[in-house]
Amino acid sequence: MNRNRALAVLAAGLAISIVAHVANAAGAEASKPAASQKAAASREIDRGRYMVLTGHCNNCHTAGYIMKEGNVPEQQWLLGNPVGHRGPWGTTYASNLRLTVQNFTEEQWVRYAKALKARPTMPWWSFSTTTEQDLRAMYKFIKRLGPAGEPAKPFLPPGKEPSPPYEVRQLVQ
Repeated sequence: MNRNRALAVLAAGLAISIVAHVANAAGAEASKPAASQKAAASREIDRGRYMVLTGHCNNCHTAGYIMKEGNVPEQQWLLGNPVGHRGPWGTTYASNLRLTVQNFTEEQWVRYAKALKARPTMPWWSFSTTTEQDLRAMYKFIKRLGPAGEPAKPFLPPGKEPSPPYEVRQLVQ
């Protein structure tokens, strides 16, 4: 009888162990898609960061970026620039992209970027040929930085004197 009881306890323990293992394996499988999605989202944000860097967005949209040879903390990226670019077109200011993206859904951002025809010195012709996938990655990266800073100063038409600081630019003919 003791032997039967011992076998019954052992069988029950084995059954519980098997059920627990199967449940644990099912839970691990269920979490794989979430982990995979998280990894993909992280890769996409990394791609957006790379696109911002190699697209030289910070050169204009981050104050002091060029003078500091890129040594600006990421928390200060893309806040716009108070230095105006003055030329025959008037005076333009690089926008605060972190505020700009807050006004768009991802779909709207892609449409906006593809249709953009901005004033100098924005190289819109280059930006508008960026792939949709890369534009989406840029959007996600900029969105992750979060809204911060102030809106850019408004465009000044030719003949209107800007307040300093500004740079005088000539268009290449």
